[in-house]
Amino acid sequence: MVDGKPASVPLRDLPAVARKLVAHFADNVAPCSLRPGESLRGDVTEVTVRCLRIAIHLLDSGELPSDAELADLRSSAAQWARAGFRLEYMLRIYHEGIRLGWELVTDRAREGDVSSVADASRLWMALLEKVTVAATTGFVAELDAIRRERDVAAQELVTALLSGQDAAAVAQRSGLVLADTYTVLAVSLTRHPDERNPHVRPEVVARRTLRRVETELEAICEGRHLAMLGPEGGTVLLPESPSTEAIEEFRQRIETVAGVSVTLALVHAPVREVPTAAKQAHELLDLVRRLGRPVGAYGMEDLALEYQLTRPGPARRHLARVLDPLDESPELVETLETHIAHDLSRQLTAKTLHVHANTVDYRLKRVAQLTGFDPTRPSGLRQLQAALIARRLELESSEQG
Repeated sequence: MVDGKPASVPLRDLPAVARKLVAHFADNVAPCSLRPGESLRGDVTEVTVRCLRIAIHLLDSGELPSDAELADLRSSAAQWARAGFRLEYMLRIYHEGIRLGWELVTDRAREGDVSSVADASRLWMALLEKVTVAATTGFVAELDAIRRERDVAAQELVTALLSGQDAAAVAQRSGLVLADTYTVLAVSLTRHPDERNPHVRPEVVARRTLRRVETELEAICEGRHLAMLGPEGGTVLLPESPSTEAIEEFRQRIETVAGVSVTLALVHAPVREVPTAAKQAHELLDLVRRLGRPVGAYGMEDLALEYQLTRPGPARRHLARVLDPLDESPELVETLETHIAHDLSRQLTAKTLHVHANTVDYRLKRVAQLTGFDPTRPSGLRQLQAALIARRLELESSEQG
């Protein structure tokens, strides 16, 4: 009892109280979603009336609602989740409703009502917990279901795109948006350092790392990407053609969150050419590995010559033989490779090899004398760079074959 009347009296005019509460929600919690005429406004009004009935029964009987009696709230929360309503807004609506309802109940309390108000407050707090848990459970369960549905649909679509099947039909059936062009990323992930910890199961660490990568992808791309990934990497399709800077930022973010080194090879392609682009991207990624390039994001423009040289044939064999005169002088090959790796800096080359700069000059002259191509001149340097790549690829081929 409050002021000599049942505590629930201020809540009993359900239509009037519900209108007041929903108007408050619209003005202060989720104005865009709850404008007059918006379908969610009707849903929120209906849920508000249900909650008022639960609150009235609580105050009159002292009994908290059972899980069965809260089923409608769970169902409504699930509908809001599927409609794209934000969890933050839903929780604020429930909390604001409980707060304003309590203000209505206690507004006419007098000094002699302290004991009854204290009893009612304990029930009210318990009601807040029950309602919040029920609504959140329904909302999150539906989000999980939506995510599973999207994951299945996305896997069907990425499989269709990569295999050259009718991706448009798959997209239409699943409700996913098919872009006109994609940036195809071949992704390589190194092992997480914790996988080498003898006290931790490596497969568990690998799964956690992959999950972090997938979560960050979701955050960066806002669900617009398509991916087929495993612990060692895989393929990611990004809609449209992000800039080189955006791709590098993307790579660094994944690297930071996952705690592993990430290397990307990318090819832009219209949707019908995605299978070919994916093949090229993975060939580029394999080439990066074979040439021992550092982690980073690589496009065809970075490796055009090297990519072409991966095709075996007489031209590649001829290029590889350019360096045959250096077979008896491995220090000359090492000096040439180091000099190129350091952008032709004599000082850095000498420092890396722990020799004097004059020694570097002497060795480069010997390379020119033995091969006929001068590494200090652009024309000779281009030929020697190509020869080094061809030689490495030829050696790999002979070892594998």
